[in-house]
Amino acid sequence: MQDPFYTKDKRAGKSSMLAADAWLDSSLYDFWQGSGRGWTKFRDIMSVFRVTGIKRFFVEILSDAFTFGAIGAVLMTALALPAFDATASGEFNKAENYSVVFLDRFGTEIGRRGIRSDDSVALKDMPDYLIKATLSTEDRRFYDHFGIDVVGTLRALMSNASGDASTQGGSSITQQLAKNLFLSSERTIERKIIEAFLAVWLEWHYSKDDILKLYFDRAYMGGGNFGVVAAADYYFGKKVQDINLAEAAMLSGLFKAPTRYAPMSISPPPAAEPISCSPTWSPPASSPRAGSPPLAAIRPRRLIAPPTPIRRTISSIGRSKNPRRSSETTRHASNNFVVRTTIDTTLQKYAEEAVTSTVRENGEQYDVSQAAMVVTDTGGAVRAMVGGTDYGKSQFNRAIVSTRQPGSAFKVFVYAEAMEQLGLKPTDTITDRPVCIGDWCPQNYGRNYKGTVTLQSATGPIA
Repeated sequence: MQDPFYTKDKRAGKSSMLAADAWLDSSLYDFWQGSGRGWTKFRDIMSVFRVTGIKRFFVEILSDAFTFGAIGAVLMTALALPAFDATASGEFNKAENYSVVFLDRFGTEIGRRGIRSDDSVALKDMPDYLIKATLSTEDRRFYDHFGIDVVGTLRALMSNASGDASTQGGSSITQQLAKNLFLSSERTIERKIIEAFLAVWLEWHYSKDDILKLYFDRAYMGGGNFGVVAAADYYFGKKVQDINLAEAAMLSGLFKAPTRYAPMSISPPPAAEPISCSPTWSPPASSPRAGSPPLAAIRPRRLIAPPTPIRRTISSIGRSKNPRRSSETTRHASNNFVVRTTIDTTLQKYAEEAVTSTVRENGEQYDVSQAAMVVTDTGGAVRAMVGGTDYGKSQFNRAIVSTRQPGSAFKVFVYAEAMEQLGLKPTDTITDRPVCIGDWCPQNYGRNYKGTVTLQSATGPIA
């Protein structure tokens, strides 16, 4: 006989299984029906953007452009990382060499060594025609672009691609400044990309006038000169504020190729040519220098500096732990030094003439071909120094580096000073005995002493 409770449980289990199966079937049915309705709605929405024919062609082009543009942006960002590193420190490139200006005892410049640079003149004090001439030749849209002159770059690319003999550059003034301040002069695509990023960075952090001032101060102008101030002094012997219209045209032309256009002795100077063909700027008729004569042959202004004292000063500064013991040295800018010497240029000229004439007149008689002279004041300051008769033939400084001892020939000067200061006479006596001055203990050649002798007897060995 069947258990009634067992039959009841079995019926309940079957009912639950049927209910679960019905729920699953209905759920799957509702899901697929909902998915179908969703897909239909999505297709209805996307049909609005569906294009055909010529429209589809432009859509595909635009889509590919966005794709490649995104890839290019990633690559450009990767290439710009060095630019970010360059600006992170906030420091500009330092000059590779030093500039040393030598002054005489009166503060007059007597010589220079190394590069020549000067950033002491403000942009507002520079001639207006120099600024306009530079903008005309280098960057006509300087005050309009964001650091990169797109129009100028495209024009240069088309000109160069057409095989134009005069290859044009498309870099703006800001790009050129970025190269001078942060980069090297290597010609690579990577450098040009970094240069472009740096140009935008400069435009973002500096005003247009600040950028132009930095460009005027840091650009290489040939002959070891950096900046228009140093170039004006070197080529014309003038302050940049005093240059005339033709000289301004010359300087503005040097920015393109300072080595090629360096106006050493060329007439007419080629650096002035870019100005004459520029359609964007012409000399103002009201300018007081607009009627100035054409620029004649130019020879750089060279200082007639006494070579022996200058070389001696350089050597002394290099060896001295405290440069102010050798000369008064002032550091004005990053690598610019001013050295104030004790040299008197008038006495230096007389000393050189005296050495030359003495050797010429008496050299053959005494069988000598060279001579040296050192002139000092009572305080020990060197006023003149001559190391030989002709520095061009021999740079050996016989005044200070000669290995030959003066010996007894120097007694004349010692005893003459003693007679003058102490009132001694040749018959007066002195005692020749051991003596030390600090750590210095002079001795006679024979390592013995004469005792009490007269001054006349003491000077006898030089006769």
